[in-house]
Amino acid sequence: MHVFRPTAGFTLIEVLASLGLCALLATAAAGAVAFAARAERLAARAGEAGLLLQSLYAAQRLRPADAPAAPRGWQVVRDGEIVPLADDLRQEWHVLAVRDETGETRSFTFLILDDAP
Repeated sequence: MHVFRPTAGFTLIEVLASLGLCALLATAAAGAVAFAARAERLAARAGEAGLLLQSLYAAQRLRPADAPAAPRGWQVVRDGEIVPLADDLRQEWHVLAVRDETGETRSFTFLILDDAP
């Protein structure tokens, strides 16, 4: 009588199942990495926006006649409005509209009240 011995190696089903499992794990890992990269990019842009606000305010205070320079990746549009205050006193609002060129952060408007005489 002949004894049946299993051959060494894997069956086709086992190989396909392991490849499917590897593909599933790679997809999950790629999604997690993409999410983390996007969150890091958004945090960096939010930090840049915070620093941009301070630099725009300082530039407006130091050189009110010049439009502040926009750093790479940002657009700054300067405008002004005359605001009537009490006792026929008028002051000027410097309006700076800031927009992210990548579109990842929302645009915002920065108002600076001119206190120069």
